[in-house]
Amino acid sequence: MGNSFKKAIVFIAVLSVILAGCDGSKSKDLAGVASGEGFSPILISEKDDFFSPDTIRDIEKYLEQGISIRECLKKSGIVTFAEDGSILSISQVSLSSAFAWGIELNDKKLGKDKLDTVLKENDELGISIEPTDPKAKEVKYSVLKINGGTIQPSISHTYILPYAENENVRDMLMGTDFVELTVNKRMVHSVKGYVSKSVEKWVIKVNGKELAEDGFDMKLSPRDEVEIKLDRA
Repeated sequence: MGNSFKKAIVFIAVLSVILAGCDGSKSKDLAGVASGEGFSPILISEKDDFFSPDTIRDIEKYLEQGISIRECLKKSGIVTFAEDGSILSISQVSLSSAFAWGIELNDKKLGKDKLDTVLKENDELGISIEPTDPKAKEVKYSVLKINGGTIQPSISHTYILPYAENENVRDMLMGTDFVELTVNKRMVHSVKGYVSKSVEKWVIKVNGKELAEDGFDMKLSPRDEVEIKLDRA
């Protein structure tokens, strides 16, 4: 066996180990994105561990040297912008008016007017959920996920809502302007104007566990996720 053939085997073995190690990394340790002719490690550091590594990877694919942050994010199709230039939603996740998407470039906060900054090699973007009230000491939120499934996929969306001490599931739902409860406040009547048909039902889950009939009295904790899913009856 020749020396060149042995070196090739060693190289492949080392490359396999590196790739295997990268596969299980969390979002903050994701590998860079290939850009242009060379390798450009422009990363996204997701501060709140809210988004999955897959979502972060999908955005990172569009980060390129020589292109503005705004243009890269728009091209991803994952990030949408409001008319005033601020970020409206990321991966079908919207924030209540109590919060705003925080963007950092190399650990320096950027205002919405700085999103036209052009990216360079080795840049790192940070995404976080920030309170709009400058006096707020910490971010306390709960998550409301609307899941229309295959029946009404157009209503599917996730909302980050301000958490209130001792709030229960009913309090959270009644605090929105798109979820309507039944007269006795024990069931969901409609979501975004859609009323379930006789062959359909609204299923309510908290952190993945389906609620019983009296589940609306369940107390929530910060970052709990309430899901309203439209399902077949």
